[in-house]
Amino acid sequence: MGNKEFKFISNSAEESSDFAQKIAAYIEPPVLILLKGELGSGKTLIAQGIASALGYEKEVTSPTFNLVQEYQGALEIIHMDLYRLNKSEELIEIGFEDYLNRDAVILIEWPEIALSLIPADFIFIEINKITSNKREIIISGEGKKTERFVERLFENVNSWD
Repeated sequence: MGNKEFKFISNSAEESSDFAQKIAAYIEPPVLILLKGELGSGKTLIAQGIASALGYEKEVTSPTFNLVQEYQGALEIIHMDLYRLNKSEELIEIGFEDYLNRDAVILIEWPEIALSLIPADFIFIEINKITSNKREIIISGEGKKTERFVERLFENVNSWD
């Protein structure tokens, strides 16, 4: 990943959601956001917070079974969950590369199978379980857009409530 990392410790699901809503203010589409973490770490919670902050008012659920869900808020949001895919060839079947070409906020849970197809500019959010409620959230990535995103987080973190 890139040189700069932004780390945040969340003590609850509510804090994680609030954090996701705050970082959404610095998202500029098109953008690819990869969400990594073990089962139950809060990947979908982060996606929900981002979607909510971007004006999507309905419930955001994990697209585990249908793989892709699209939402329209102030921006187009594409939410993918690649957990059930076994081979990278299956990405072609769901039109993965077509989604990447959209002017949207693209959130991908379990992105590991798709890494060979990921463009060079992406935001990587890793969520590590510390306890049942406490999480370490690390934001990093590759590319100029991501560097700018992380820099803006550092510049503005002190103004957050």
